[in-house]
Amino acid sequence: MADEGEVGAIFSEALLWCLRCARLARDDRGAVAVLFALSVAPMTFLVGAALDYSGASSLKAQLQKATDGANLRLCQVAGAPTRDDLVAAANKLLPTYLGSAPYTIQTLTLSSSPRVIELKTRSLFPTSILKVFGPAFAQLPVDATATCYGEPQTFEIALALDNTGSMALSGGTQSKMEALKAAATSFVDAIYNNTTLSTATTISIVPFAAAVAVNPSSYRGASWIDQAGNASYHWNIVQGGATAARAHWAANRLAAFDRLKTLRSGWDWAGCLESLTYPLNVRDGAPTPSNPDSYFVPMLGPDETGDGGQVYHTDASGSWVTSPNSYLDDSGGNNCSSTSDENVRFGRVCKYADPRGASTSTGPNAMGPNQSCTSRPLTRLTANKATLLAEIAAMQPAGNTNIHEGFMWGWRTISPVSVFAADAAAYNKLNNNKIIILMTDGDNTWSVNSPSSAAKSGHSAYGYFRNPDGSGPNSRLPPAHADPTTDLKARAAMDALTLEACANASASPNNVVIYTIGFSATADPIDQQSLNMLRTCAGAADRAYVATDSNALQVVFQKIADNISSLRLSR
Repeated sequence: MADEGEVGAIFSEALLWCLRCARLARDDRGAVAVLFALSVAPMTFLVGAALDYSGASSLKAQLQKATDGANLRLCQVAGAPTRDDLVAAANKLLPTYLGSAPYTIQTLTLSSSPRVIELKTRSLFPTSILKVFGPAFAQLPVDATATCYGEPQTFEIALALDNTGSMALSGGTQSKMEALKAAATSFVDAIYNNTTLSTATTISIVPFAAAVAVNPSSYRGASWIDQAGNASYHWNIVQGGATAARAHWAANRLAAFDRLKTLRSGWDWAGCLESLTYPLNVRDGAPTPSNPDSYFVPMLGPDETGDGGQVYHTDASGSWVTSPNSYLDDSGGNNCSSTSDENVRFGRVCKYADPRGASTSTGPNAMGPNQSCTSRPLTRLTANKATLLAEIAAMQPAGNTNIHEGFMWGWRTISPVSVFAADAAAYNKLNNNKIIILMTDGDNTWSVNSPSSAAKSGHSAYGYFRNPDGSGPNSRLPPAHADPTTDLKARAAMDALTLEACANASASPNNVVIYTIGFSATADPIDQQSLNMLRTCAGAADRAYVATDSNALQVVFQKIADNISSLRLSR
């Protein structure tokens, strides 16, 4: 194999020739001009040969770097590539390091169990001075060898994507939602058009707004759903709790949906789930029979006070009450007599037993039991590019922002110990990378409803500030942020949940790599509190991005794809 020693040998031969010239100059007693010429010639050739040698050494260093880089990538190619597959890949990779410099692959050997690849390359440096010695010196050969050991890395990537109503606003040249669709599509294309990633990567998509949905038909009977209705907050939607509900009509909330959909077919369960109790809602894990609160409860937005479709009404004192989700009559069948007590109207169980007076509102925020369930069901880890692109294309903006639940369901899709464990590799699997990309355009939002003496807030994955059974959301929130009474306190609680979830996911042995993207468009910027939260969540400044318009969002997703590609070479 030619190496620096061969280049040095050629240089040494040229040096000996120059020294012979110098001896001839000393032995010659002839003309001074001839003596001078023969004296200068050796020095000229020495300098020229040194330049050729330096150039050849630089080319060798470049070739070695190219061979090392290309070979490392070859060792990470997924599946069971043949030697011909690897040669073809090497011929695509080497020019990215060498530019137009010529090269040849001398040999490429492959062995398995464990994978070992040896790559030998050669390039030729065209000389400027040494070529005068003849054709043999016109080019200096330089060689490089690289050997890699290891198995290909794999990637599990969760895209937790904001699908809230504000995504309908301008993101520059298009709406923020259209910009997100374009950027996420480009990201998926970048992953699956990369030969070293395409067969080694699975991706999940988790659209989020006020809550996160799963496919309702696929998971209605799931073992991790609270089918028994035993979770402590399962029956906070009615006064009297589980005892009252079971006495009237239901074993669980899904039974309530069965009754509601007899009024309107669109009132069947849409797949959203409420937040678990704290601290289960900032950790991944599977439900355990010993803890009823570890099971997931279907989200059902309670009927708020007022007859079906009545957003505004007056209470017993004549004060105006605002009820954004009044979709049933508060009185009607099944001995549901009229009452002016707002708390009774809010939480009475009888109106679900024989529902009457269905609201006729339509649209993305239509009144009904799914009013807070506006995003598409999540897509579990898959390598099916067509499925991923179709789900991205189908996303629509609606609803409030719950970054915490978006992040947690993203984590659950790649967790080997949660509800989708069958999809995910173990945390300690060698060369497997778990990644969450969290993108949002706003702030955690859970708004107060001061005109309502009963609900006190809008509905969320944590329930209400005051639930129909009289309870608060305290069991879902960190103790330092329990019992919110204002928008700011509610946001602080959600931010705290988000940050704790991020810290838990990234900690050992989980070691999830987190990227965050704040889509802070000029027309609708994100405030500094949320930008700081996203930066802290990412855990490193170079994984926290801010995009101010559609083009910038596209660039950010491409940078993350490039970073993921680099990860496969750095571990």
